[in-house]
Amino acid sequence: MSFDPTSITDKQLRNFGFLMTGLFLVIGLWPLVFHGGSLRVWSAGVAAVWGGLAVAWPQGLTPLFRGWMWFAEKLGWFNTRVLLSIIYYVLLTPLSLFMRVLGKKPLQCTFDQQASSYREVKVARTPDHVVKPF
Repeated sequence: MSFDPTSITDKQLRNFGFLMTGLFLVIGLWPLVFHGGSLRVWSAGVAAVWGGLAVAWPQGLTPLFRGWMWFAEKLGWFNTRVLLSIIYYVLLTPLSLFMRVLGKKPLQCTFDQQASSYREVKVARTPDHVVKPF
């Protein structure tokens, strides 16, 4: 899925402007609220500019929005290829090797030549097992 720069609406631009306004307000208010410090004036000023543009002239945010979406596409590519590969090889591969050492086979997918079928017959339940499911 890629971003189509020809279909940018004013609503998207306003939402983007309000999102960035909120982000810069959080950055500006963080030391004041959580650490007893002072307001980060530069961040509050940037938030005011973003908010003003979002309300008064959303089309002015178009180049910033396009740049942000370009960055988001690159970050999405990185996340899917690199980070998910790292997670797979760092978490799942050692876990599967550990389970193999312990002899655990959660899927039970071993071949048995003497078996006539791999179907497991379930034990019949009594009808009252659904009276109170939770």
